[in-house]
Amino acid sequence: MSFCSKLKIFFLFFIALTPMFVRAQQPAAATVRGLVTDPDDAVIPGATVTLTPASGKGKAQVVQSQSDGAFTLHGVPAGAYSMTVTMQGFATFVKMDVRVAAGQALTQNVKMAIQAQTQEVQVTAQSAQVGVDSDSNASSTVIKGKDLDALSDDPDELSSELSALAGPAAGPNGGQIYVDGFTGGQLPPKSSIREIRINQNPFSAQFDRLGYGRVEVFTKPGTDKIHGQYSLTGNDSSFNSGNPLLNANLSPGQTPIVQPPYHSVFMFGNFSGPISRIASYSIGGSHRSIQDNTIVNAIVPASLFTCPAGQTTCSYQAATLLPQVRTDISPRLDLALGEKNTLTTRFQYYQNDTQNDGVGGFDLPTTGYNLSSSEATLQMSDTQIVNSRVINETRFEYERDSSTQTAQNLSPTINVQGAFTGGGSNAGNITDIQNHFEVQNYTSIQLQKNFIRFGGRLRTTSDYNQTTSGKNGMFTYNCLVTTDCTSSYMSGSASQFTITTGFVPVNATMVDVGLYAEDDWKPRPNLTLSYGLRYETQNHLNGNQNVAPRVSFAYGLGSPKGTPKTVLRGGFGMFYDRFNLTNITTTVRQDGVHQTQTTLASPDPTTCSPTNLSGCTAGTPGGQTTWGSAPNLRAPYTLQFALGADQQLFRGATLSLNYLNARGVHQFISQNINSPIGVDDSGNLIYPVQPAPGSHPEIIKQFQSEGVFRQNQLIANVNIRTSRYFTLGGYYVLNFAKSDTAGATSFPSVPFNIGADYGRASFDVRNRAFLYGSVTLPYHISLNPFIVAASGTPYNLTVGSDLNHDGQFNDRPAFASGTSGNCSDITSFARPAAGLTTVPINYCTAKGLFTMNLRVGKTFGFGEPTGQLAQGGQGGNRGGAGGPGGPGGGRGGPGGGLAGGGGRGGPGGGGASTGKRYNLTFSAQFQNLFSTDNFSAPGSVLNTPQNFGKYTQLAGQFYTSNAALRRILLQMSFNF
Repeated sequence: MSFCSKLKIFFLFFIALTPMFVRAQQPAAATVRGLVTDPDDAVIPGATVTLTPASGKGKAQVVQSQSDGAFTLHGVPAGAYSMTVTMQGFATFVKMDVRVAAGQALTQNVKMAIQAQTQEVQVTAQSAQVGVDSDSNASSTVIKGKDLDALSDDPDELSSELSALAGPAAGPNGGQIYVDGFTGGQLPPKSSIREIRINQNPFSAQFDRLGYGRVEVFTKPGTDKIHGQYSLTGNDSSFNSGNPLLNANLSPGQTPIVQPPYHSVFMFGNFSGPISRIASYSIGGSHRSIQDNTIVNAIVPASLFTCPAGQTTCSYQAATLLPQVRTDISPRLDLALGEKNTLTTRFQYYQNDTQNDGVGGFDLPTTGYNLSSSEATLQMSDTQIVNSRVINETRFEYERDSSTQTAQNLSPTINVQGAFTGGGSNAGNITDIQNHFEVQNYTSIQLQKNFIRFGGRLRTTSDYNQTTSGKNGMFTYNCLVTTDCTSSYMSGSASQFTITTGFVPVNATMVDVGLYAEDDWKPRPNLTLSYGLRYETQNHLNGNQNVAPRVSFAYGLGSPKGTPKTVLRGGFGMFYDRFNLTNITTTVRQDGVHQTQTTLASPDPTTCSPTNLSGCTAGTPGGQTTWGSAPNLRAPYTLQFALGADQQLFRGATLSLNYLNARGVHQFISQNINSPIGVDDSGNLIYPVQPAPGSHPEIIKQFQSEGVFRQNQLIANVNIRTSRYFTLGGYYVLNFAKSDTAGATSFPSVPFNIGADYGRASFDVRNRAFLYGSVTLPYHISLNPFIVAASGTPYNLTVGSDLNHDGQFNDRPAFASGTSGNCSDITSFARPAAGLTTVPINYCTAKGLFTMNLRVGKTFGFGEPTGQLAQGGQGGNRGGAGGPGGPGGGRGGPGGGLAGGGGRGGPGGGGASTGKRYNLTFSAQFQNLFSTDNFSAPGSVLNTPQNFGKYTQLAGQFYTSNAALRRILLQMSFNF
């Protein structure tokens, strides 16, 4: 399809919208909308808005403000009216002589006064109410105010928790996190987060990735009054439960390992206030100093480690210190350039330094490296209210990422399948600098029955990369002991040797463009039809006909004019993925010119060994290894269909049930296109590119887009927001997924036969449940639980040998007898042979996972009364009229605004507010409260029976830490 043809398709879509504009210009009934806020500009959901004809004739119209404080009255006849707004805890708002003209879109914002300072203001962080708007789906989750306390203060753990919150509905690539409308980058300090939205409006054409799995993080704007918060969190190993796997697999006679002490100190805070009548600021930051342990649990030979007398191999366990220091700062400035123009500027700087990274599991301490990384991000957003119907928002982002990796040991790397990886770090020394630019422009148009959005995004990222990866060489052995295989470490016979030469710096750039238009059409008060179209393209791919249609509907059952109790929802969307910059850089660096990698199969141990590299290439030329992209490489896409229902259980409580079907096409996978294709009459392997006599065959790795996946899910969501004392939210997912690829860098186990690996996907976690909430008890005590339970993760069994000579060690074993086996019993499996059935991919399942995190806090208040005895963190709702609108304006108007921020609650901006000016909160956070044994997948290499079926590592974030099952963190927080 030519470029002109693509433009025609896009403009035809806009032409299709023309009748809606024409109808909008015809005389019609008016629309009255507005925003209900309190004196501090915090939005008020659930307020009752009544519009009564002044003449006394005609029917009054009644509506409630939504979760973002916004209300809309459709079909209002021309005339004079009186407006009354009521809400418990606030003085009744009355405005007389509200004149409405035919066809007008009238805006009447309402600021309600507090009824009495001595009364408790019944304002909840968000209401749970079903509706037919496209962005009010009950399957979404909105976390703000004191509900944020259920999440970790640590940015790395918070990222893991948000991915869990998004659920397993995002296909093989997982969810995507947006920060103030931008993708990528580090999360801001939690103290700077205003609210988090998950899975909202999943079929919006504005976003490129799957809506189920999308996480949107919004930062706090400045406030019209000075507010601040400071928190100090500490943890010591004496509070923790330890690692149950340490010393669990020791060989007889070995001395138990004593885990060294460790600790962490974490400080963060936020400060906001006015600069002038038209400007305000908010600045947040954090500093984290962690002295953690990383656990090594391997099987090593006596030649590398002192084993008990008479043993040639033994268990090697170590608890290596993993120091990490992280600092970030995130200031934000909100400036009103006029009544209809708001400029928001946000800057964030992040610095992280880690020692002994890359150690743990089977990786011995000698393979570690030190890592230093930094990120500077500048984001600017300009919101223009063109008129009462049109809002335009322009955004710009510049991000610079720099990282330096330094290997602690540069001796040759020794990799023994399923046993240990020793020697030096094969990753070598790396310097990487990325510069990212992004520009967005979105326009929103509110008509009588249509809400139209359109715009585009341009992103470009350049990468400068210099590395010595592979310079030290790596020897790969199929097993540790000769009795388990032939190419064993004990015999000195390596299965493969690789070494890299030529380390010229390389540059690569990725550019992608996305254009979209969509319309939310409400032909009836209880029916919304949404339809949109998105077009995407990027460099380094062929076939750029990436047109993605999106359609959805929401139909409320019951009276068309009343608030529905049941809403039926459905949608279909096409979502494209990008070929990321890391893979692009790989094809440039390892093209055989910038860098040369040599691979030797079964090198001669007399001339090529870890202690003698001089003979590894002498006399016998090695096979060159290169990376490239298939000529027909194209963008993968997912077709997703959803059908479900939202049910209002009772006031403030909703239940949502949805069925999702997803089909992935042209998914990325890699393949060695010079793998053997047969054997000649002499028994020699035949290659597509046959090597010269006496030399080794080339390994030609290629990125391809030939994979597929299928996924079916049933998702139940519940949200309860009945009062300021209690909130609860969560979901349950029943999931079935099959695939033939595990990602862009995964290889098929059978060359040229991707279908041989079609089976259970790595993301086929059958059951997953999540629950979070907040409970406010008497005496300003708050509880914040965070509970996740999941079925075991699938894992794959491998032999540990390259049986088909494709350069990959992913060949699967066979069942020793029949067509099934016990994954914890190695005798159930055997090396592939004639008459035996190959084990399906991801045949085994690890143990299920469960964790309960709980934060308990007690708040003390002092100072003058504020009259704000609402739930803590009420200030977290303050985002002005535009907060809930999000990218592109949304129904709430421009994102940002000068009001908001603050937070008078406990830690993290939440907690139980006392109604006093100053609040001091002491809290304890219990992570994995019940010390549940959460482990990562067990050993799965047939050639290493010592580890087969044994658990050797903890699951890690967010179920556990590297060093302990249960952790207790103590925190003090001061808010004013």
